[in-house]
Amino acid sequence: MSRDSDPSIPPALRDRLQDEDTEERADLKAVWRLLRDTDPAPDEAPDLDDEWAALRQRRPEVAPEADADPGTVSPNGQARRPSRPDRSRRSDRSRRWGRWVGALAVVVMMAVGAAWIWRQPVSMTAPPGQQRTVTLPDGSTANLNSGTTLSYRRSFQVWPFVDANRRRVRLEGEAFFSVNDGPRPFVVATATAQVRVTGTRFNVRARTAVDSSTAVTVTSGRVEVQPRRRPDRSVVLDGPGQTSRVSDERAAPTPPQSTRLDPVLAWRQNGFAVTETPLVAVIHELEQRYDTLIRLHTSVNRTNPPLTPYYPKPTSLTTLPRDLCTALDLNYRPTSRGYEIFAGPNHR
Repeated sequence: MSRDSDPSIPPALRDRLQDEDTEERADLKAVWRLLRDTDPAPDEAPDLDDEWAALRQRRPEVAPEADADPGTVSPNGQARRPSRPDRSRRSDRSRRWGRWVGALAVVVMMAVGAAWIWRQPVSMTAPPGQQRTVTLPDGSTANLNSGTTLSYRRSFQVWPFVDANRRRVRLEGEAFFSVNDGPRPFVVATATAQVRVTGTRFNVRARTAVDSSTAVTVTSGRVEVQPRRRPDRSVVLDGPGQTSRVSDERAAPTPPQSTRLDPVLAWRQNGFAVTETPLVAVIHELEQRYDTLIRLHTSVNRTNPPLTPYYPKPTSLTTLPRDLCTALDLNYRPTSRGYEIFAGPNHR
């Protein structure tokens, strides 16, 4: 085997030497053999850049400087070969670029997550047996009856700092609204209807657990009531006590009718009142108002005539089942969770 093909020279370094002129290549090979005799043999092929750097440090007279320019000439008059880019520097740049890309991806993911969270509606609830007053982003207020949930977009905006074209809330239950006047319409959406106003005071009742109807009563100002799916079928309420009801999301609202405000708003004084309401719906109202369970026995005729109980002041729960059973000639008994109403012997 010739000395030019010395197997002790790593393949990578041997290939690198092929680029050098004959004289310098011979000198570098001689240097390598001297280094081989003094340094322990590595377990694996050395890193090319590390070996080249070590060679420059030990024999600067035969190795070109790392920062030599392409046009630099060696002392013997031969053009020096420009040093190759340091692989470690390229690796550092790649790592830095990877970190920037990773950081940008994290920022984008955080921004998307924050936007998604921000877009989730704000939800306010008055649980059964309690009432709650909510101040809305525009300063309007909503008094929530027991068992009511009100939801709306944060700050009434579609995106941060971008206002929606209307102030819209979603209602499930019953609430009394005091709406501040403003350039954007205020909309109360229920399962079957929409109530549009600018500034006024009104009551909305929409308990879908019993039926899907929505009842709207105005105390001051002017409101427009329309079915959810047929906004062209609308009526306007513009007098205190005027009421309209929407029974279905496509059905036209009933014509405005005058009604007494005291029974409609009795719940705001912790009273209890419903008008021309079936027994099943009355019992549901009692369950929400008093946070209790009232069971109707199968012996009760569920086609009982509609009821209009009215209690303007706070009344204990024990009074209402008794009065209902007296009016309908029924019986009741306490249970571990509330009451059970059943028919008497003459009604079985």
